[in-house]
Amino acid sequence: MSPSDDQMREAAIAWYLRLREPADADWDGFMAWLEADPRHDALYQEVADAHDGYGDLVEAVDAHRPSNDNVQTNPRRLKFFAGIVTAAAASVAGIVGYPMLTASPATYAVETQPGQHQTVRLDDGTRIELNGDTKIMLRKGDARFTSLDRGEATFTVVHDASDPFEVHVGADVYQDAGTVFDITRDNNGAVETAVSHGAVLYNPGSDAVRIEAGRVLRTDRGRATLASIDTATVGTWRDGRLIYKQAPIARIASDVSRNLGVPIRVSPDIAAQTFSGVVILGGDDSTILPRIGAILDISVAREADGWHMSSRARDSR
Repeated sequence: MSPSDDQMREAAIAWYLRLREPADADWDGFMAWLEADPRHDALYQEVADAHDGYGDLVEAVDAHRPSNDNVQTNPRRLKFFAGIVTAAAASVAGIVGYPMLTASPATYAVETQPGQHQTVRLDDGTRIELNGDTKIMLRKGDARFTSLDRGEATFTVVHDASDPFEVHVGADVYQDAGTVFDITRDNNGAVETAVSHGAVLYNPGSDAVRIEAGRVLRTDRGRATLASIDTATVGTWRDGRLIYKQAPIARIASDVSRNLGVPIRVSPDIAAQTFSGVVILGGDDSTILPRIGAILDISVAREADGWHMSSRARDSR
């Protein structure tokens, strides 16, 4: 591999690491770098694919990075990450062949850690606000496409009837119709799409379900259900509030974990128990979790690696 290839790979790694930190995100600079050489697309995608397969190693690198570390001027970190990327690329190439990596449209990942929020503004003025532990994919030169791999994002879309904005979630497509909406995809693949303004078309041209403002569509294991919601409750995580109507505790725990960045385990006997009301997220987890326990009338206890929600009856035995 020539030195120029090494330098481009290190630049791709540096951009990937920088875009993971909201304070360092330079979207104009990143797009200029992508457009400077057609090879940059493939190298950046290779880095993103490597992180998917070697995420634990990447997190270990991040954990030992000083807060003022500049990814462009830390050659030891870049070389270590480059080794991860090379190993992952070789593994993927052995399965699908390298040409398949470069044949797809140029996409790049934007990802938040648990407890981290980030806002992405697209060239057409559309705004995407990412909750914690969320990953979206964007396409170079196409401000009308995104995909949600996991987590939660609120979309404020600049509508264009001739070129509608689309969010891909697995095999499904959500198309805007002049819209502000929120999509959540949990770890089990269930998806909830709530609309506060305009409308969203679910799988236009096939299932063609129209989700109007004040409605929420829930899809899980091939089953889709529509329900009414208060438009004022859509995307309230951005204001530090979670508003629920008959929501299972397992869902609430997942939402709180995503927002606070702490693991929360739920005992199976209370996972399906429902709650209607408001959860306020102000403060740290040691303040918020006991308060949530009182609201839900459950026991919330700190564990070595997070928190555990269980029934009060169990604790009293």
